[in-house]
Amino acid sequence: MKRRHLVSLLLTAVLPLTFVQSAGAFTNTSTRTMYVKQEIQNANSFYTDLTLKNAKYADMEASPFAFYRATNHLYYADLDTGVIPVPSQWKTTSNVQTWLSGDFHTQNVGFLDNDNGKVVFDLNDFDESYIGPFYWDLLRYTTSLFLMKPELGTSLSDSDIRDVASTFLSTYQTTLSSVNGNSNEKDLYLDKAALTGFMDDQIASVQSKYSTSTLLSKWTSLQNGVRRFNFANPDLGVPTATDRAEVGSYFGIKDQAVRLNSGLGSQGVKKYYLLVEGPTSSQDDDVILEVKEERLPSLFHVHTVSQSLYTSQFSNHGTRTSTANKALLNHVDNYAGSLQSATRTYYVHRISPWKKGFDPADFKSKSDLTEFAKASAQALAYAHARSDRDYNSTYVSYNFEDGALQAIALWPQFKTTVSQLAENYAAQVQADYNSFVGLVNSGQLP
Repeated sequence: MKRRHLVSLLLTAVLPLTFVQSAGAFTNTSTRTMYVKQEIQNANSFYTDLTLKNAKYADMEASPFAFYRATNHLYYADLDTGVIPVPSQWKTTSNVQTWLSGDFHTQNVGFLDNDNGKVVFDLNDFDESYIGPFYWDLLRYTTSLFLMKPELGTSLSDSDIRDVASTFLSTYQTTLSSVNGNSNEKDLYLDKAALTGFMDDQIASVQSKYSTSTLLSKWTSLQNGVRRFNFANPDLGVPTATDRAEVGSYFGIKDQAVRLNSGLGSQGVKKYYLLVEGPTSSQDDDVILEVKEERLPSLFHVHTVSQSLYTSQFSNHGTRTSTANKALLNHVDNYAGSLQSATRTYYVHRISPWKKGFDPADFKSKSDLTEFAKASAQALAYAHARSDRDYNSTYVSYNFEDGALQAIALWPQFKTTVSQLAENYAAQVQADYNSFVGLVNSGQLP
């Protein structure tokens, strides 16, 4: 693939970095409901279009799992206030921090192709990524397992989900052990040769069904012999002059579109698609880039995360997201980078023709879900391990695997505790979801 370089906009202003503080603990159901209302209002205060906000709220009403995906900010606020009662010993143990997904649930890991041309199973969302203790990712993913249970393509019991959670957590630990003391994680990835059973079938299906041609056919068409975005697609909007000014100039750009109806937690932020020339002048190997507005990661709801360190490391949120992508993955696409306008910063990356995630209905048996959880654990362990000093000691100066494994050995019943915390928090999310639906339906949450 021919390397492309991002061309930054000329700026007269620096994007400000704003931080939030979580509220104090609550004492009863009514207080919790008002707290949830305030947190959601704060997190969505950037909306200027009430129609878009209402559309997001409608999507959040779909299920407790959808609500959970859209309220990562509430998860971290609850870590901060002790609603999720993480043992105090975990919080004071050293050498357990690394780059995190920051929003690791079952729909933020899936298939994509890397810069080696391999279709792999890996992390696929870095909007909320920053450095923190590894168990934050484990706990968020495990909670998502319990929340997705009613939507699975098979009927599983709570005991079944506990078994899957146990497999996820055990596989994470054994995968860390396999790369501790070496640097193998920098080169390992989960391609077809590394996957078995259900996951092997899934990656084979993705490889056979998807291609550059299918991606281009979905979003573009040939117009007078030149490829352009197809605005008949309801998920694309025609950019205004303001939109074009936001993106500015980009080397090799052929066309621009506004991306609509995308995501859940990030719904409402600015997103654009750019069409650029591919490796040749052919109209059939063009590349689609996503340019996505980035904001402060939700984990800053935890007051112990250093705000001053963040601002010293990154001048804007887009650069942080791009850095996270390069830290957590290997063989990252050459387009990954950031753009900045006078008011926003953006993460830029290539849209993989083979990008495919998993919906709960995709899992037709306990075995399917177990195989998926095992692969998720491997992908996360590799990502956490390669993003320590192996990536850049400026951010994490030690061997993370060794620190995490020592901590797991030190902390009593670590995996059981994570699973119990996750199951209990899933019940809290269910209650919060019920409160949210009531607030929206009664008009108390505009």
